Amino acid sequence: MTDTAFEPVRVARRTAETDFAIRVAPRTAAGGLVELPNRLLGHFVDHFARGAGLSVAVERTAWPQSWEFDHVLCEDMGQLTGRAVAAIAEERTARCGIPGRATAASAMDDAASTVRVTFESRPRCAWSVPRRVDIDGYVDSWYTEGGAAGGVCYGTNLRQFLDGFAYGSGATVAIEVASGGNLHHLYETVFRNLGDAVGAALGTAQRLPGEGSGLAGPPVYDVSRDEVRK
Repeated sequence: MTDTAFEPVRVARRTAETDFAIRVAPRTAAGGLVELPNRLLGHFVDHFARGAGLSVAVERTAWPQSWEFDHVLCEDMGQLTGRAVAAIAEERTARCGIPGRATAASAMDDAASTVRVTFESRPRCAWSVPRRVDIDGYVDSWYTEGGAAGGVCYGTNLRQFLDGFAYGSGATVAIEVASGGNLHHLYETVFRNLGDAVGAALGTAQRLPGEGSGLAGPPVYDVSRDEVRK
């Protein structure tokens, strides 16, 4: 059996603006949405965590008002997640050795990307993007249970998570966009690829029974026909 184990790690980050803590553990059960004010970021972090074989949970935010700044939230979550991954890489390197680098590619409808990750204490996040693709624009919105507008997510802030991840983990992250189209789909491929690449580089990747690529699983259709009256 492949060794994917590591000790759960808790990482706290405190500045004059924010005070956050997260816990990252081996993924042993299908998890729900990571609870973040930016629900799209939570959705994408779930994709990352599944691919990497991790369970990510927010444990503390002493100053929740700081989350009104989406740029700060995305950047801090990226740095916290990256720092946790760095700790996992250090533990596994000492105990069993890790590949330390990996590449993952995927497509979703009209979007496709490739992510390359190398853990060599050379933090950088670099993008290669076709001129016709605007990765900083509107990604998607979300709504409350009552149907009211909940918030809006933009690519310019999601990129802060990826920059923060590279900085916190000490990894070189190279993202190549092959095709853009719908930015929700594009960032879904990027976060999936980042998770797959990190999981392969650290040796923590695993799938639970019944899981496939997406979070929602395969669709189930109910087909019926009206009874024909004679």
